[in-house]
Amino acid sequence: MKIGIIGSGRMVSSIHLPLLSCIDDVKIEFIADRNNPLSLAKMYNTKSIQIDKIGNLPKCDIILLAVPMGIKEKYLYELIERDCHIFAEKPFAVDLASHKKILKLSNKITCNYVRNYYDTTRNIKNIISSDVFGKIEKISILEGGINGKTGLSKNSYQNNPELSGGFLKDSASHTFSQLDFLFDNIFLQEASVIWENGFDVETHAIFHVNDSFSIDYLGTQLKNIEPSTTIVFENYKIKFNHLIPDSIFTISSLNTKKKFVLQHESFFGSTFAQAYYLKWIDFLKKVSSSSKMDGEIETSITTTRIIDNIMEKGIKK
Repeated sequence: MKIGIIGSGRMVSSIHLPLLSCIDDVKIEFIADRNNPLSLAKMYNTKSIQIDKIGNLPKCDIILLAVPMGIKEKYLYELIERDCHIFAEKPFAVDLASHKKILKLSNKITCNYVRNYYDTTRNIKNIISSDVFGKIEKISILEGGINGKTGLSKNSYQNNPELSGGFLKDSASHTFSQLDFLFDNIFLQEASVIWENGFDVETHAIFHVNDSFSIDYLGTQLKNIEPSTTIVFENYKIKFNHLIPDSIFTISSLNTKKKFVLQHESFFGSTFAQAYYLKWIDFLKKVSSSSKMDGEIETSITTTRIIDNIMEKGIKK
């Protein structure tokens, strides 16, 4: 299967290329970027292309699209015209309207919300589905940390709000995709957003799920906090780190001081590399078998809707 790669940044060079080069029946056809990625292409014995016109890029079975959010849409439209399959890095779209428009044109797209392949995510889904601890009463999620721009050039796209997302699109989107995987009918109740230099840097949001419990979310770049998800059931609470693939689950009784650690077997990704590998294998199987893909699930349209709703409620200040 021929795979072309558009974009040659850190995610491509450190994760996608090492994995794809080890998968049987995959041929990396080219690596393309605005600046000719000669050295990277040479490492993987493939063609290097400096992008002039998108339409001039060679045709492939799959395109890995790893470009800044602000220019991704024009690439998507061109690639959809070619009727090829697309593996897009997150975030998928700048807003919900764009997301819907793209999916109307193609169902051959996935977005790399890789945390759904974590052991952590799969194990907590199994725990919730089993009802072993009863009904969920509430959930709280904390994540973030001070994230400076050390080492970025003045002209880096990550310093440009028209090209790059803020905390919600760059970081929180992964967490919202996990919530989309775990629960149906997630609705935003209220939200506040703090902005700096055109970027959202902190969000506090409260969601309702199935009209049965609430999720209190805090994501910030203004202070260092320990990332965690705490799920409170009727008599117990479970705390874990949703950001990592192999989190420990600490279970505490609400009626006593007893605590214990849940032991579990690893069936999915217990490392970041394994999770990315599983995501790619899943997509490649669907492409090779011509399976019909559900674009709304593959690209987590719920994640885009959540971010849109937060942006609307979180008045810019």
